[in-house]
Amino acid sequence: MVEALVFFIAASLLLYILLGGSDFGAGILELIPAKDRREKQKHTINRAMGPVWEANHIWLILIVVILFMGFPPVFTKLMVALHIPMIALLVGIVVRGTVFTFRHYDAIQEPVSQRAYTWLFGLSSLWSSYWLGVIAASLTRGTIPVRAEAFQEAYLDPWLGWYPASVGLFVSGIFCFLASVFLIGESRDDERLQEHFRHRAAAFNVAIIFLGALVFFASLGEQRSLATEFIGHPLALAAMIVATVLFVALWVSMSREKVMLTRIVASGQVVLILFGWWIIYRPNAIITTEGALTFYDAAAPEATLRQLLIALVVGSLLIFPSLIFLLRVFKFTGSSEESE
Repeated sequence: MVEALVFFIAASLLLYILLGGSDFGAGILELIPAKDRREKQKHTINRAMGPVWEANHIWLILIVVILFMGFPPVFTKLMVALHIPMIALLVGIVVRGTVFTFRHYDAIQEPVSQRAYTWLFGLSSLWSSYWLGVIAASLTRGTIPVRAEAFQEAYLDPWLGWYPASVGLFVSGIFCFLASVFLIGESRDDERLQEHFRHRAAAFNVAIIFLGALVFFASLGEQRSLATEFIGHPLALAAMIVATVLFVALWVSMSREKVMLTRIVASGQVVLILFGWWIIYRPNAIITTEGALTFYDAAAPEATLRQLLIALVVGSLLIFPSLIFLLRVFKFTGSSEESE
């Protein structure tokens, strides 16, 4: 039963990174100068995100609910030791959603207010992406204390450091890369804009390689470096190698304007990165100063797990058809009407 719940956590995390991450990345892209394409880029991002952007947070909510009900000690450690980056993340998500709504539905549409909304949207997207990476890195550092006597030891040391910061930048780069790839397909009616997003995808493709190297370098100052971890887990190392090799396939698919294939390859790279990370740290949920806290150790009573699993299965039967219907009505149907 624990394995089934961990599967739901992993699936929700993957969907949040692919779907919500591309939305975060789209916001960050608006911070990058686009010259005469800025308004067209803004319009394309609004059109792509408008119908579905709020729905993406359901995956983050699912993760929180599963941890709260199924693995209370993990939830407690996460929300107490990492409450500062968690609050920072939530503030960014709230500000981002607010300014996107005002930018989209503001009746006045004054240039000054629109510029302010756009900058706040971009900055809050970058802010949220960065803190997501910091939180993810902090879970596996071994710096979350079981008992602490000082404020810094309890609430700052778990997430302060070059390694969490580098992972925050790496996650932001991945989100920008995903957004660029997905927006290529959203701008088929404008060849120049499509080429613009294609260049952005290629640039962030390269940036991810350097940011990934930065993460490995920053991990040298941790208790165990990532290089050591990957060498000790051949399957994880193979996943990283395949993800790197797929960069070539991505460039080929982009050059041949294979939109769907490009999206599949980019998503596959993210899946492989997450898979490699999971191989290294499974079945641990959090690594504390006194050792690893596994999902098995932190599991709630079996009756609670059973009820939670039933709720998740029933909920999935409602959520996925609803999301497919939402996409069909607001995106696929809308795209076909525009093309006509």
